[in-house]
Amino acid sequence: MSDTHDAKAALEQIRQTREQAFSKMNYWPWWYDAGYALACALLVAGQGFSTAIGMACVAVAIAILVTIMRVWQDRTGVWVNGYSPRRARWAAIGLAALLIGLMGVSIWFGRVQGVVWVPFANGLAAAVLGVIGMRVWMRLYRIDVRSVS
Repeated sequence: MSDTHDAKAALEQIRQTREQAFSKMNYWPWWYDAGYALACALLVAGQGFSTAIGMACVAVAIAILVTIMRVWQDRTGVWVNGYSPRRARWAAIGLAALLIGLMGVSIWFGRVQGVVWVPFANGLAAAVLGVIGMRVWMRLYRIDVRSVS
């Protein structure tokens, strides 16, 4: 009897811990969206300009992403890699593919053709896609983790 009771208690503790983690993820601060959108925009748009500008954009974007990660982890105690949950992984991979495609378009029109407005437009599109992709990922992540319960 004791083993069954202990197992049920352990499973209940796991369920409560998951619910606590989910409750921390129910709100989404404006700075998370803004930072992620800016990082996506910089990664895409920067590729359409000179190598020095492109590298600076990548460095700033990485700094923004690391800052978001650290602040979020400090505030909530939770950070999940975008590629680790099974269902949500495909949203992250899909977003990455879209952003890489936009980078290619930025390179082609910005560096090769000299059409400077295209990288800016692609950066704007990347910002919007980044926020949408992040929200889709979070929805799939929640479904994935809850289905394990």
